[in-house]
Amino acid sequence: MNLDLPEPCPELPDTVSLATFVEQRLHTTLDSFELAGARLYGVTVVDSKEFDQDVDAAFRLSFLAEHPDVYELLEAPSSSLGRMFDAVAVVTTGWAAPLGENGEVQGAPSQHAKRRRVRLTVVVSNQGVASVVRFADEPDDIITDAGSATGSLADAINGYWAQGPVIIETR
Repeated sequence: MNLDLPEPCPELPDTVSLATFVEQRLHTTLDSFELAGARLYGVTVVDSKEFDQDVDAAFRLSFLAEHPDVYELLEAPSSSLGRMFDAVAVVTTGWAAPLGENGEVQGAPSQHAKRRRVRLTVVVSNQGVASVVRFADEPDDIITDAGSATGSLADAINGYWAQGPVIIETR
């Protein structure tokens, strides 16, 4: 091993697979669909060959920050640490409601008669964005999205990652 050369980065699995693995790990450790705030985790891929055999050996999660407002979390200076990892995961909980005929939720989801508690995990890396949704009333089922989500949160997460890694200069 040559200490003057950086270690080669492990190959990341496709973004949906990575998001699914991360969400599954978080599901086993988070016992709630009501978090105090949105959370940011750094994702380090240790060995992508292990994803099929031993997901626990394949990657590491590092809790970085929590904030009641997901947008302020992504803008916080301390959250820039996430861009030093292979990927980041943003986890948030809230209410979801069915869409109306016009494709929009009618009123606040928390006030809708058919509201459901939801936990959303979004993973972003250089390979793209993917998300996993899990509902409290059907905790064994997940819904994945391969980056087609739109809206203010999708824009904020893409903008966050596009800022690039943090470079700390030493003298």
